[in-house]
Formats: sequence, structure tokens, C-alpha cells
Amino acid sequence: MSRRVALILAAVTVGGTLAGCDGAVGARLTFEDTETVKINEIVLSGRHSDVRITGSETATETTIRRIITGDSDPGTTYQQKDGVLTLTSDCGPDCGVDYEITAPAAVSVRGELTSGDVGLIGVGPVDIRLTSGDVMVDHGTGPVKVRATSGDLNVVGRSEVTLDAQSGDLGVLNAAGPVTVRTTSGDIDVQLAEVNSVTAAATNGDVQVMVPPGAYQVRTGSSSGDREVVGITEDAKATHVLDVHTRAGDVSIIGG
Repeated sequence: MSRRVALILAAVTVGGTLAGCDGAVGARLTFEDTETVKINEIVLSGRHSDVRITGSETATETTIRRIITGDSDPGTTYQQKDGVLTLTSDCGPDCGVDYEITAPAAVSVRGELTSGDVGLIGVGPVDIRLTSGDVMVDHGTGPVKVRATSGDLNVVGRSEVTLDAQSGDLGVLNAAGPVTVRTTSGDIDVQLAEVNSVTAAATNGDVQVMVPPGAYQVRTGSSSGDREVVGITEDAKATHVLDVHTRAGDVSIIGG
């Protein structure tokens, strides 16, 4: 069951047009819908959308704020079935839609977008793919897996993390689970909150890994660049492995 409220019919810019998502031109419409059924999973689908999802410990319903750019209201651009909320960006020609969602904490997020920026706060497991766009995952409670052709990918929080980009900088802060990050072109920065394993690989870029003091298996290499390992014990029999490589760039492993 859902409730829907039209919040804003924003004024058209000077000259009668407003450039919006995916090249859409026209008025900017903002709608707020409320799903009273508990949402356990959110699925991203379509071409271009900017999406922000916040998991709230106090939320019992899911609020869906849609910012639509175009000449008219295209109607509902999402579907809810059996606790799964699917967000689509396909709202017709000359139309674009962005989403701001507040849902119960630990809601899982998965899916694929062609382009757009994605921000996730306080959600559960994440498994998303973008062709082009930046992704930020902040203090999630489940494993995080993000793949992008082009874009900067950043994760903050005590999750297991897997990031893969062809072009873009990768950042992981305060991770507790194992971390696997790869980029063809871009810098990598990883900081562990607890002793664990890290695999970090760049073709062209600097790689820095900061870990708690302890014993690690260390495997590093750079075809063109400096190698620095300080503040840890290198032990070939250690349980946790730091596998850190780049072809062109510096490699740093710092314990502290």
C-alpha cells in the first residue's frame, strides 16, 4: 500500500526550460510517496538516475521522493512487490527521474544503472553495477560489492568490501571484513579497522593500504614506482594476506 503527495511544481527556468537528468528539458516536478509495506530490498534499474538511499533505525515505512524533469508527470516510476522496491529511470522521452529514499535500516540494495551517482547510508548488503557514475556507501551493515566502468567508488564502515573499476579512484575506510579492490586507472586507498586481508591492484595508480599492527603475509610489487612497508610484521605463515600491486605507481603498506 502506498500514499502519494505532490510536493512541488517547481518554476520553469528563464526561457521556459530546465535541463535535467539524462538531457531532459522542461519543468521540474517533485513527488513524495510512502510505502507502508516493509521494504526489505531495493533494486536499481534503468539508464540514468541519481539515487540516494538512507536506512533509518526509526523508519517503519519507506519514503520515496522522486525528482522528475520533463514536460509532464510520467506517473509511477517504481514498483513494489513482496517487499521488493524496484526503481526505474525510464520515464519516457525527454524525461529523467532521480530518487531520494528513506527506508528501514539494513535494507539491501542491488541492481544496475547505465549512469548516475549513488549514495547509500545505513543500508544492508550492496551489490550494484554502473557504467558511469560515482558511488558512496557509508556505514552499511552487510557486504558491499560495486562495479563500475568509470567512476570513483568509496566505502566507509565495517563491511566486507569488493570494488572494481576500469577508471576511477577507490577508497575504503574503517573496513572490518576482507577488502578486494581493483582499478585499471586510478589511485587506491584502503584503511582497515581490524586485522584482515587486503587485495589491492591498480594498473596505473598509487596504492596505499593502512592496517592495524600485526603479522601479515605481504605480497607487493610495482613495475615503476617505490615500495614501502612499515609498522607491521612480515610473516610468510600469517593468516592474513596483504596482496598489493600496481604496474605504474607507488605501493605503501603502513601499520599503525
